[in-house]
Amino acid sequence: MFFLKSIKKIIIIILIFLTFDVIFFSLLPEDLKSKLYNNRAHRIKSFYYHHDFRPNASFYDVWGYERYKIFTNNLGFKDKSNRKISFKNRNILFIGDSFTEGVGIKYDETFVGIIEKKLKKKYDDIEILNAGVQSYSTSIYLSKIYHLVERKKLPITDIVIMVSGGDIFDDYFKYLDLNEEFILNHVDKKNKYLINIINFIKSNTLTYQLITLITPPKVIPERIKSIFSKEKIEKNYKEKEKKLLLIKNEEIDKMKFLTNRDYAYFYSIEEFNNWGKKAIDKSIGNLEEISKITKKNKINLNILYLIEPILILKQPDKKQYDYLINGLKNLEKQNVKVNILGNMYNNYKDEYDTYKNLFFINDIHFNKKGNLEVAKEIMTKVDF
Repeated sequence: MFFLKSIKKIIIIILIFLTFDVIFFSLLPEDLKSKLYNNRAHRIKSFYYHHDFRPNASFYDVWGYERYKIFTNNLGFKDKSNRKISFKNRNILFIGDSFTEGVGIKYDETFVGIIEKKLKKKYDDIEILNAGVQSYSTSIYLSKIYHLVERKKLPITDIVIMVSGGDIFDDYFKYLDLNEEFILNHVDKKNKYLINIINFIKSNTLTYQLITLITPPKVIPERIKSIFSKEKIEKNYKEKEKKLLLIKNEEIDKMKFLTNRDYAYFYSIEEFNNWGKKAIDKSIGNLEEISKITKKNKINLNILYLIEPILILKQPDKKQYDYLINGLKNLEKQNVKVNILGNMYNNYKDEYDTYKNLFFINDIHFNKKGNLEVAKEIMTKVDF
């Protein structure tokens, strides 16, 4: 009896504390709140499709040497500002992983943001949406598109999917439990309220922000500086950026370690036979399911396959690479438009020059110039 009373008192104290915490945090200036937020606060669990952005968020993020601000709209999509989406006569949804989200880049400089500017100059009644989030794969593209189109009934007219080679690894190893039955019928009702409570605490309490600010300890100095020394940090980033083109080719070669894991199926016939072929089949199967959803709802579907920098630095084995490309091309039999992105790389003298100009150093993601090149190539290959 005493134990139960003690538990009850503890719960009441926690609830009172959280109430005051939420009220106090809500009164803080928006700019300070956005600086306090970090990945664990604005990247939340979804009970429909694994993970997502927090809707109507505003925060600073750091990727490599870049510090940038992220906004999300009321749908939880990365956007140029916090806004409520007003659907138009034509609504184009982009979806993909970290390449589509545009990590390290503010929205206007991502390839989706650049394409939006171009299309809105050309068409009046059009809306562009970016549903891409890092660590997505075709399994989540399927579950998220199903949720947005079939459950929420959003008036999407066009979908553009950016597929990358890393999706294959993620589909097979990260999201093994996301089979078709789970994706198309599952709603995590059992944990729905718990997930909502956790997401609310992560997004609306000062206590959570302070805890994440000081953990892990080794990054405390950078996080403190990111709050109080914005101008100084951005100056340092620009100075680092000037030095990037001087990086030695030997440093770039270190990126090839990725061929040992995420992209092993491209370089080892043993890895391809062990899991690569099955993983590719699963990813293609997910895209086929998406094509059924888009066909049913009369949505134009474009699939883009991005040739990633790792495939430039180290040429993949033809048999494994062709198996993936042929699988994607077979989707055209279902009236799906499929395009391979990679012509942009021909503008540079060799793989090292390409990497230095278009990608973050020690990373596989596009920098600002890379996003611009991607946008240009997409505009030449997709009939918007």
